[in-house]
Amino acid sequence: SDPVISDPAEAEPEAPPMPVVTLADFRRLDIAPSKIESDSGGFGLIRANTNFYATEESQTLNTTMLGQQVAIQAIPVQWTFTYGDGSAPLVSTTPGGPQREFNQETTTSHAYQQTGTFPVTVATAYRGQFSVNGGPWIAIPGTASVPSTPVEADIWRSEAKNVAEDCHQNPDGWACANPFIED
Repeated sequence: SDPVISDPAEAEPEAPPMPVVTLADFRRLDIAPSKIESDSGGFGLIRANTNFYATEESQTLNTTMLGQQVAIQAIPVQWTFTYGDGSAPLVSTTPGGPQREFNQETTTSHAYQQTGTFPVTVATAYRGQFSVNGGPWIAIPGTASVPSTPVEADIWRSEAKNVAEDCHQNPDGWACANPFIED
């Protein structure tokens, strides 16, 4: 029988190159940072639990690489809180959450040992994965750390005093006119 001779022009077209998202590519993405929240708007009392927590949102970014559609997911996996008072950073696998009541210790609350205004920051570590043309998700080894915009902790001291005056009977009694007076 005669040998089969194929025409190279009739050969199947080559598959387009497979895009790969590297850790360096992932770290260059515009991943939105977590937002720092506080139960009290950043105000707290010395030696009491001032609670800060972060938002937790996965993100999907879409792009085209080598002519193919690539979806990249950024999934938050770790939060590093720095409370601005020189204490060691808190590394947590949860973003924390609101307190149920004042001075409740939470996984991300902090008790300041001095009064003042302190910058509070959080860096969120995201793990990544990508999908090409709707295919299976492929893990990106490593994480990208994204810093949040800092907020301030304004820490005050409080002092309690018993008052025996009836301010209706004696409007000039201690703290009747102004409850924020100094002795």
